Amino acid sequence: MDEIKASPASITAKYLNGSSLLELPSQFRKGSGSLSIVNASTHNLKNVSVVIPTGVLVALTGVSGSGKSSLVEEVCEQNPNKVILVDQSAVGANQRGCIATYTGTFDLIRKLFAQENSVSASLFSYNSTGACDECKGLGHMDIDMNFLGDIKIKCPKCDGKRYMSEVLKYLYNGKSIDQVLESTVEEALTFFSQKEIKDKLGMLAEVGLDYIELGQSLDTLSGGESQRLKLASRLQSKGEFYILDEPTSGLHFADIEKLLNLLNRLVDNGNTVLVVEHNLKVISSSDWVIDLGLEGGDKGGELIAQGTPNDILGCERSYTAKYLKGAIKGE
Repeated sequence: MDEIKASPASITAKYLNGSSLLELPSQFRKGSGSLSIVNASTHNLKNVSVVIPTGVLVALTGVSGSGKSSLVEEVCEQNPNKVILVDQSAVGANQRGCIATYTGTFDLIRKLFAQENSVSASLFSYNSTGACDECKGLGHMDIDMNFLGDIKIKCPKCDGKRYMSEVLKYLYNGKSIDQVLESTVEEALTFFSQKEIKDKLGMLAEVGLDYIELGQSLDTLSGGESQRLKLASRLQSKGEFYILDEPTSGLHFADIEKLLNLLNRLVDNGNTVLVVEHNLKVISSSDWVIDLGLEGGDKGGELIAQGTPNDILGCERSYTAKYLKGAIKGE
């Protein structure tokens, strides 16, 4: 541990050495409107009524089982067509869908290859004429293991590249189509000069997905990656009410900083963002906090406190306030 703390190159060391102590913002955004929840009683909620300010970053807090997910259900049910739940469910189950197809950059890339080599763009689609005829463009073969479930092995004919060998002879700026798809978002941003491609990939970098490969299948993404990918497609939206369930789950401290920048950008664009969170950094950076409790299960489901993080600190009953105080610089 001491060696990690002493390492100037370690990002983790920065947080272990105390720079993760919190400092509340000097001012918080004011709501531009509101969304009302009346007599919420789903599961353990005890007729909770709350007015959620819009146009700000809202944190929904409380111990496990306090009723946070139930309140989110009520928000969605009482305000249909007004809120968008951005969860961590899979983006798509199609094994041929990848990061490049989801962002819309694959069509642009295939056209570049086609123009450069004076051939049809369909050759560079692993779902069309250029696909490996053995694995049908999947890059792998599924082996039935009966009761143990299927396993995947790399296609022996294309070596996992998905394309027929003759397709890989066509190059763009010195790279074949499979080499481009093996590039990370960060590498592709340097490789391509076309503004439309860079704009689409730039949004992935903004949500912290710069390390992901263009050809990575959507069904291999983690829940957090899927959630951030969905958010990337909404960066230009305005006037929406987004709900995110624990978006910091599994993230490093440094990645949480990136996520906060993303959430604040969404809010600054005129959207409302409500996050169900336990992370104190996110809670302290929110404009408004709704704290449920006091405990979980039958002893939960009550509105304990609401207001700015500063307001919450004054609530002696709130567990959130207790731990927030302990994490604030100077306390």
